[in-house]
Amino acid sequence: MLYSLNRLIRKMRRRRELGALFLLLALAVSIVGNTLNFYYFEQASANPPGIWDSLWYSVISITTIGYGDFSSTTVGARIGTTIFIVIIGLAAFTTSVGLLVDWIVELRDRERSGMGKSDARDHLIIVNFPGESRVRQVISEFLTDAHHQDRDIVIVADGMERLPFVIANVSYVRGSPLEEETFQRAGIERAEQTIILSTGYDDPRSDSFVASVAFVVENLNQDINIVAECLDARHAALFSKSEQVSLVYALSLVTNLLVQEAQDPGVSLVTQAITSNEVEGTLATTKVEGDIGPDVSYDFIATKLLDHGINLVGVVRDDSVILRFHNEACTLDDSLVYIDTNRWTWEQIREMVA
Repeated sequence: MLYSLNRLIRKMRRRRELGALFLLLALAVSIVGNTLNFYYFEQASANPPGIWDSLWYSVISITTIGYGDFSSTTVGARIGTTIFIVIIGLAAFTTSVGLLVDWIVELRDRERSGMGKSDARDHLIIVNFPGESRVRQVISEFLTDAHHQDRDIVIVADGMERLPFVIANVSYVRGSPLEEETFQRAGIERAEQTIILSTGYDDPRSDSFVASVAFVVENLNQDINIVAECLDARHAALFSKSEQVSLVYALSLVTNLLVQEAQDPGVSLVTQAITSNEVEGTLATTKVEGDIGPDVSYDFIATKLLDHGINLVGVVRDDSVILRFHNEACTLDDSLVYIDTNRWTWEQIREMVA
């Protein structure tokens, strides 16, 4: 008998849908059967219960709470309680609790091991896991920004057994970044941004792999913003067909900064400050989305913005950067790069310089 019961429980755990249906049926039989049995036989008692009292008694008894406000006094009611509550009900209820706990533990384990599916929306997808400290820094910088602090993050990587850390709103999807199924589990169609990290600074094939991933992501979501790490500027042609990709030449930036710091001490400290969300007053961008007036130059705009504590440091036009503003006219689709504690809209900037 006990062997058969244990075998049935193991089978239900393996076939969760069938087990859940069976347990719901057993609980329903237990509650309904005991309700009708208790109501019928207890009518002969001194204080006969109503049908709702009988239902209350059955539910409370099956959950092992038992307030004691009702109890079986007749032989028929006691036999019914033994069959429907003790034998059927308690077994079904405790097994249901066990299956629920197993399901929660398995769900959490699947999430940690990357085998689950993300239901996040407007989230950031980080592709590749070159190292724990580096990925942690990317997450920390992203979530420190006030506009993104509540954003969900999904890490997509292959070859990592489970996520080595636990951070709120950060989940993991394990699989090849070159496969559509992996990104579908990461919710690519609902994602807003993607950061594709290099596979490693010592990997000569990193740029080609990152370019392939960027191509896959762009095909799966035509509206997503893609930021890709390119180790060698000579490999930029690999990304030439991707209109949604912004490239960051990490090694070139580090090399330039090393030389600049050697020639002009202090440059490194300032660069670190203005590129970190953890320091008040960081780099931000605003796209020019309308006319600001006839023949308005950027030196005039820079002066006006400085009156509001905003330091205009550059303008991005197409693929070129403008750092000297004299007689440079404000042009539609330019991107203003400035240092401030806030990220402003074009309408707000236009009001400041009006």
